[in-house]
Amino acid sequence: MADFLKYSVRKPLTYVLIPPRALRSWFEEGVEAYNPTAEDDVEDSAWFTHRNGRYGMTPAEITRGPGGGTGPDTSGWWTVRSKLRGITPGFMIRDATGAGYLIKFDPPAYPELMSSAEAITARLLYASGYCVPEISIVYLDPSRLRVAEGATYKDARGRERPLGDTELQEILAGVPKREDGRIRAMASKLLPMILGPFDYEGTRDDDPADSIPHEHRRELRGLYVVAAWLNHLDTKQHNSMDMLVEEDGQRYVAHCLIDFGSSLGSAGIGLNTPRKGVEHDVDLGAVGARWLTAGFDSRSWERYASDSTHRVVGFYSADLFEPGDWRNNYPNPAFGNRTIRDGYWGAKLVGSFDEQQIRAAVSAGQLSDPAAEEAIVQAILARRDLTVRYWFSQVTPLESPQIEGSAQAPRLAFRDLAVAEGIAPVGRRYEVSFTFEAARIRQSGTRAPDITSAGEGALELPAPPSDPAFWERLRELPVEERLAKLEVRAILEPGVDRPRSVRFYLLPTPENGYRIVGRAY
Repeated sequence: MADFLKYSVRKPLTYVLIPPRALRSWFEEGVEAYNPTAEDDVEDSAWFTHRNGRYGMTPAEITRGPGGGTGPDTSGWWTVRSKLRGITPGFMIRDATGAGYLIKFDPPAYPELMSSAEAITARLLYASGYCVPEISIVYLDPSRLRVAEGATYKDARGRERPLGDTELQEILAGVPKREDGRIRAMASKLLPMILGPFDYEGTRDDDPADSIPHEHRRELRGLYVVAAWLNHLDTKQHNSMDMLVEEDGQRYVAHCLIDFGSSLGSAGIGLNTPRKGVEHDVDLGAVGARWLTAGFDSRSWERYASDSTHRVVGFYSADLFEPGDWRNNYPNPAFGNRTIRDGYWGAKLVGSFDEQQIRAAVSAGQLSDPAAEEAIVQAILARRDLTVRYWFSQVTPLESPQIEGSAQAPRLAFRDLAVAEGIAPVGRRYEVSFTFEAARIRQSGTRAPDITSAGEGALELPAPPSDPAFWERLRELPVEERLAKLEVRAILEPGVDRPRSVRFYLLPTPENGYRIVGRAY
């Protein structure tokens, strides 16, 4: 509640009560993330590990997800240790092997809704690079449940009560059962040595390695794009978890995302509505606009007629989806600080998934209705395409750069992701500016290099001087004065905002002409 009030009420009100702050937020360009590499990426860390976007994952790997996705052992007894607090009924158990799991059930009126959303979203977030718990769909036999001796739970007022068979039966009474008497549930393996949630602002005082304010971490800012794609609405402090990990005798804090029941078309206890993703739960800006215009400032979701034909899908669609203006349940400071560079980084994660991989993730939801499964696949694909189209149009998306040719005729080879995705034409042109102050080389102009349908192309670069005396003088200069800079900006059709350029930093070498040492958008 404190987190909700801070970001939904107190901080938004400061923009009303302190107008200069609002003006600065509207007109000043945001501060870039603190931790990008020279390639405008991030290093693998306790926050993020490159997976599909860098190495590619097989459909089978995506279906398995983190930890193999096998779930609890169903051959023996499950010992119920505590009852869950929250909007979703469930409990914590230990299976016959002693492994601990969080068990949650679907809403009675919407079987398969929440559990499938949890399983699918967890796999796509994991494949994107984030730390998530092992999540699987299980079919439990109520007769193989027993309550642990001395088990307790906290009631609605926070008072500790003994947990017995009566309380267990109350939980199971409202849960729909299959014909064979088993119950479908979502099982989330408990994380070891948990330390509690992380905030999306500031750092952990007890973690010396946590030195970058979370609101300025590229991984958390870029999460906005992935969360928008999957409509993961509950991206808040409460749905995160830090844990202490020990590897090879070394300990460190790993930062994980948890609880994906309010994603895709699920709202946890029911169906999502068209408003979700368009406005925050308490959206003072939208409310104020409607109040000031006596209701004439109506929003797209108010005029949208939603009629979901599948009760396990809910409202999850490309309709109303604006990749650059998606809203989660309440403001997230890392999302609010995102810049175009952060958004483009996140869009590359989303764009790395093909249809086969998405189908593999959706299959983990074990939906009984093939038509519902296909509806989710098509919605994920449609929102993926909108995400890529929006963010790839904000920048000049030249990737996989490398120097080709010789020292006398160097070329910058690249892959234009906008062309590869079919967003931009093969014959697109670029504004090119090359500056090499140490050699007094300055060139600029428009280029139209030959680009294949896969987006592969190359730009000719001016050759550095071949005079040995020049290289002797160059070695005496500081590194920053030796660099050449190549700036490339795509030219779009008239009337479209110019995308951000990409700048390559080149270190001249007598053997190859240049070597790429940095890139930024």
